[in-house]
Amino acid sequence: MSDTTNPIEIFRAGTHTAMNGVTLTFSEADLDATANAYGLARHAAPIVVGHPAADAPAYGWVRALTRAGDVLQAHPEQIDPAFAELVNAGRFKKISASFYAPDSPANPAPGVYYLRHVGFLGAQPPAVKGLRDARFGEGETGILTLEFGEDIAEPPTVPDPLESPMPDPTVPDPEIAAREAALAARQTDLDAREAALAAQETAARVKADTDFAEGLIAQGRLLPKDRAGLVAFLATVPAEAALAFGEGQDAFQGASAAWLKTFLASLPVQVDFSERTAGEASLAPPRFSAPEGVQVDPARLQLHARALAFQEAHPGATYTDAVLTVSQER
Repeated sequence: MSDTTNPIEIFRAGTHTAMNGVTLTFSEADLDATANAYGLARHAAPIVVGHPAADAPAYGWVRALTRAGDVLQAHPEQIDPAFAELVNAGRFKKISASFYAPDSPANPAPGVYYLRHVGFLGAQPPAVKGLRDARFGEGETGILTLEFGEDIAEPPTVPDPLESPMPDPTVPDPEIAAREAALAARQTDLDAREAALAAQETAARVKADTDFAEGLIAQGRLLPKDRAGLVAFLATVPAEAALAFGEGQDAFQGASAAWLKTFLASLPVQVDFSERTAGEASLAPPRFSAPEGVQVDPARLQLHARALAFQEAHPGATYTDAVLTVSQER
């Protein structure tokens, strides 16, 4: 939407009771200080539903603040069109503002009340009564003005027989229901995309960890039986976790996963394939009682002999692990 969107009345001077029960008095000078301190470079106040957490969706932003009499006005921009239609349809008629206290550590402008966010309320009453209903419309057309103060009753109105009857608020409006369904569908789509992206990142990390483990096995630094355990352990190490230790040349500062992989890659070789290759000719082939006329594959026989030798050097290794390990020799 354009920058000519109507300003919204979000607060007024006077004595008010906050949601936490604290009663405070605000003067017009306090409103001027809040308006003058506000700036997008310091903190852009979002337009939200209710008073949610900081990570809730923002349906618009407050561009600037001004004072008109005893009322603080917010000038909105970048309003979500679907949300604006819900507001104009009367789904969120009341507004309440949230401020940082002057002494709050998170206050972008210490010493004044700084606008944190503007919350649109439905059935829940705002913290400040007597403000106009909010509408995101162009110009001044169609703005409904309410009396300030709860003790001033509105005069009774006589229905005009020529006017169309007001719609029953208990009957759902198909158009509004469609808008709400569109918002829900968009949120569902965003959640699905985030889940798919997370699954892709997890799969990519598992593949990288598996390739790393295979490399250690090929180098003789890891036994095949330890592959699954190492991959599962690496998955538990947060990629963004930082690690810092040591001094001087021994100092390290970086990701924990990176250090762990560097450490594993520097471990001594458990199976020295180069030495076994050099001495391969000295391995005595085992004796077989093969039937007459049956040929024995020399290469397979040599692999069997090397596997047996590996088992002798590593008593805990199974024959299958021994075959897998020595067969990776280049």
